[in-house]
Amino acid sequence: MVLYGGWKLARRAISALAENTEPCFELILVDNASPDDTLARVEEHVSGATVLRNEANRGFGGASNQGAGQARGRYLCLLNSDALVEPGWLEPLVEALDAPGVGAVVPLYLNDDGSVQEAGSVVDSIGHAHAVGAGGDPNDFAYRFPREVDYGSAACMFVRAGLFQELGGFDEAYSPGYFEDTDLCFRLHERGLRTIFEPRSRVVHIRHGSRTSESARQLMESHRDLFVERWGERLARRPRVIEAAQKPHQMLAARDAEALDRFLVIDDRVPFTDRGSGDPRMAALLSELAALWPSARITLVAESGVDAESYAEPLLRQGIEVVCPPVDWERWFHDRRFHYGHVIVSRQQNAERFAGYLSRTQPQAQRIFDTEALTFQRLERLAEILPPGKARRETRAAAVRTRESEIRAIQEADIVFVVSDEEARFAAEVAPGTPAFVLPGIVEAVPEPPGFDARSDLLFFGGFLAGSASPNEDALSYLVHEVLPLFWEEHPDVSLNVVGADMGDSVRALEGPRVRIVGYVEDPAGWLSRARLHVNPMRYGAGLKQKFLDSLAAGLPFVTTTVGAEGFPLGALRDSLVADDPARLARAIGRLYTDRAEWERAQAHLLELAVTRFDRASFQRTLLEAMTCVGVAPPAYS
Repeated sequence: MVLYGGWKLARRAISALAENTEPCFELILVDNASPDDTLARVEEHVSGATVLRNEANRGFGGASNQGAGQARGRYLCLLNSDALVEPGWLEPLVEALDAPGVGAVVPLYLNDDGSVQEAGSVVDSIGHAHAVGAGGDPNDFAYRFPREVDYGSAACMFVRAGLFQELGGFDEAYSPGYFEDTDLCFRLHERGLRTIFEPRSRVVHIRHGSRTSESARQLMESHRDLFVERWGERLARRPRVIEAAQKPHQMLAARDAEALDRFLVIDDRVPFTDRGSGDPRMAALLSELAALWPSARITLVAESGVDAESYAEPLLRQGIEVVCPPVDWERWFHDRRFHYGHVIVSRQQNAERFAGYLSRTQPQAQRIFDTEALTFQRLERLAEILPPGKARRETRAAAVRTRESEIRAIQEADIVFVVSDEEARFAAEVAPGTPAFVLPGIVEAVPEPPGFDARSDLLFFGGFLAGSASPNEDALSYLVHEVLPLFWEEHPDVSLNVVGADMGDSVRALEGPRVRIVGYVEDPAGWLSRARLHVNPMRYGAGLKQKFLDSLAAGLPFVTTTVGAEGFPLGALRDSLVADDPARLARAIGRLYTDRAEWERAQAHLLELAVTRFDRASFQRTLLEAMTCVGVAPPAYS
């Protein structure tokens, strides 16, 4: 920490450091010939620090280098005397700096009133620096995802001590101040090292001194000339930012200028990872995009903002930008016109909802349609079980409209993501020239799941997000009223436990002596490991069902219908697990529940599927192949 006057603020900064940091650091104070009694005032407040006294002002860069030369730790934090660290500031910086290819890390800087001062900065083509997010709300998702930045202010810059020394520290040609931190970040970039903005670390930067004086302005301009002279070749490739406040698209272009791959992903909502409805799969798709292309800009647009705050944080931590209502979509897309290279639209209704915005603002982007599940099939199957009348007619009409819309989305896409071989065949029929890639969900098989004797009772597992229209609600009612009475004739002591989120009164009304309504559980693994059999006789629905993926990964055999088993290559096991009328379902449940050899055969086959068909490596291989098909370069592996 370099001192030059301002002792009251320096004492506040040191107090914040001591209060909000585990005692695992050394403090090095460099007094830069303060014109008052700052050093004495600070020394009254501090014990145990290393203190260096300069007879003359060596400038910020020179004094910082001097202090860094005394550092004994592995990490070096350059901390201003007007920077107040907040609780939990240090651990995210350490975590970010330890990631491969990172040279420096900076926090989210806040003003004294709590507003954003700087969420990383961009440098334009003529060397001007512009703080991202100035004056914004720090709780906005826009400022809460880590990303590579052109540079970050050295008010709190975190680097490896050895690397800082190897680079010669700050270049003292910029003495007494301005552009030495920008120059350092550019030198890191020249070495292939990134400067990362880490918003989980927050620091209030008071900003004091004579930064607004005419002499300071002249000094800044002269150092900008030096900076431009040194880095002109790189700056020539940067966008020009003239009126950032009035033209936000300029800042967006500059912010993402180094992100050669830019993916826009559109879905219903921020994925509810503890629910079904395709959400866990979307979360996996986003995570794999981030893992495979860490330098890309990935933006998730969620049509709904419901419960976004509860589910966004894991995505934000992976560097994924999250956008959801309230938002003016017309303005948002206009500000990002021609910004994205690839657009992934999931689900037919979103292809319709955002078609106009995309055609007007992203006509250059390669288009990927993600079916998630063919909605028209769910509607067709629902119509088959509805009684004759208005509801059935309306459902069939909706199925026809939806089928036309889904076919159009498939035909207009450059490639298609599907979740099963059945969907891939349909895509090939309606759009023979459009490549379709099967991207089901990802699960990790339990290494040694409990066996037959360690399990008991039946489990119905599935969410009820769609309320009374939920396929799971229909399946549960059908199971309790039509199937289990036949099973209980021979197995009266076996109970059914019902686990799932978003249950309504009609589901809870099914509770009885042999039916226990458990409801939502944060981690269903315990129920999946205790049950002997998962039963969910779905009569309508579409696509690959997450509940059965979770079941097979847990080593829990399931009994379902043809609709429920869609997408699972069950082979010779199909006759044991799949049936489509109450009597056959009851017999299948009874046999698997009592026949140890058949149960163990089912468990072994399902676990094999988990590790060979629905594993992360398989998903990644297919995703790489698909993205290469639309011109995304595969990641370089060291």
